[in-house]
Amino acid sequence: MKKPVPAEHQLYQSYSTEEELDRIKGHYEQDPKFFYLLTGGTWNTYSCTLWEREDSTPTEAEEAKLDLFARGMDLKPGMRILDVGSGWGGPLVYLCKKYGVSGVGISVNADQTVEANARAERYGVDAKFYLKPWQEYEPELGSFDGIYSDEVITHFQHLDQFFACCYEWLRKGGRMVHKELHYTHMRHSIFGRMGEHVHGVYNYSGNYVILASELQMLNDTGFEIVDHIQMPITNYQRTMDYWLKNTFDHKEEMIELGGEPHWRDFRKYLKIIRRLFSTNAMSCDVVVSQKIDPDDHA
Repeated sequence: MKKPVPAEHQLYQSYSTEEELDRIKGHYEQDPKFFYLLTGGTWNTYSCTLWEREDSTPTEAEEAKLDLFARGMDLKPGMRILDVGSGWGGPLVYLCKKYGVSGVGISVNADQTVEANARAERYGVDAKFYLKPWQEYEPELGSFDGIYSDEVITHFQHLDQFFACCYEWLRKGGRMVHKELHYTHMRHSIFGRMGEHVHGVYNYSGNYVILASELQMLNDTGFEIVDHIQMPITNYQRTMDYWLKNTFDHKEEMIELGGEPHWRDFRKYLKIIRRLFSTNAMSCDVVVSQKIDPDDHA
């Protein structure tokens, strides 16, 4: 008889909304400087960046990815966009600065929100950041031209409900861009000790799916798929190599900020992730979708 899989080795866990939010934000409850030293670059994007050239700098790799988002949303001056999971504000501030748009960012971490608003003020852009989970966010319906997220929606238990909210928040014809990791097969959702450590770092708040499931949710919600770009996983390998170098180069500062046990756990987590991305277990995808009227026909 096949042995049951221990709960800690199963990807999907069920929590109340309150516990889900506590688990997600818990990962980020470190001094923001800890993450700034880790991520480097100007915009401190805590996700895979796009290394278009061998000699790309970390900031250029960040901006190449954000420019990809901008093209997906078809940004033009005067548009209004929403960043879901806005972190320390770098991506939205960059997009507002370069493309002449205004923006709103929502996050579940208080320190991130404070840092993000301070960054927006330094750069003089029209961006406001709020401490608000998507479940409690209530903007005027149809008030955004674009919505994006960057390796955030994997933390959402009810992804179909999130997509339904985004559909209501966008104007007709508005676009949503989300970049996310996906399992290449659901057999990867059962993991061993190494995977347990990685998911433990994120307080078991991960809900990875396969791309096909996510696309079906978008279709069921009323979105039309405009584009799908699969970022070569080598971009993640290079991002992890850069972050691991930063944890070594800034070891003493990061230990002072977060403590040695946390630094060691974090470095171990990064090493495991780097190893994972040498396999075929996951893909990194950018999906561009558009709000359509269900009564419209081609």
